[in-house]
Amino acid sequence: MPNLRKIDPLLLQALVAIADGGSFGAAAEKVGRTKSAVSMQMKRLESLFASTPIFEQRGRTKRLTEQGEQLLAHARVILQMNDTLWHKMALAQGPETVRLGAPDDYAYALLPNILERFGRSFPNVQVELTCEPSEGLSARIGRNELDLALVTRRPNDDISQVIRMEPVVWAKARGKPLDMTQPLPLAVFQPGCVSRAHIIEACTKANRPYRIAYSSHSLAGILSPVRAGLAIAAIALCSVPDDLDVIEPGPDLPEVKGIDLALMRSGSRGQPVFVQHLMEEICESLRVAA
Repeated sequence: MPNLRKIDPLLLQALVAIADGGSFGAAAEKVGRTKSAVSMQMKRLESLFASTPIFEQRGRTKRLTEQGEQLLAHARVILQMNDTLWHKMALAQGPETVRLGAPDDYAYALLPNILERFGRSFPNVQVELTCEPSEGLSARIGRNELDLALVTRRPNDDISQVIRMEPVVWAKARGKPLDMTQPLPLAVFQPGCVSRAHIIEACTKANRPYRIAYSSHSLAGILSPVRAGLAIAAIALCSVPDDLDVIEPGPDLPEVKGIDLALMRSGSRGQPVFVQHLMEEICESLRVAA
């Protein structure tokens, strides 16, 4: 059987967006990624054709080479055929569903752009989004109640696919100082959360007195007392809202170990291709954003 070379459709989509928008920046807005992410995608695409450059520098801008224009023409055909195929299959099979799980802070901070792009590619696929702590999502994956789950990787977990390391930072209310001479009033996730264990470990190693003032299963439950100036929290950097201040570690605040964002998928066989597509979209987006 011949060795088939595969081109990621997301790379072709970005190429078409660059051609239609006239620049990498315009393409980034169209596909819902950053300009640097689109640039990285084009580097990956060019690496597939190492001896055939796709872009050439003309002044301060990049233009398609003759070979790049040929690739663009084929890309349009491939993407059109892909869209046509999925539309026909969706009509023939009826409504389809993908079951996705994520803690509420990841769902709020990381998933909107991903779901938007997935919705454009598969407008007839319904997404059932379950939000609960990573421990519960892992159990649901084990019971095949979810197709995919974006979770915080737990120690000794050899099943999930690590996507990136996310820093954990201290966050406090803006304009509401805390008395750092007293034990740290912490707002943390409930027992079983990896970041909670990292926070307690950091304070213990640094001999920093603390007290668990508030705990919750949800990010909203943690941020409420933090916004009121009643507690301080150490949370994933991606989850820090704009109205809170990030505080650098120092004598009064120990550095907290980061967490691994990971993706789990159901062990059931015969999953539809759109589940694989969503998995690849999540991995691609979060790795690039790291």
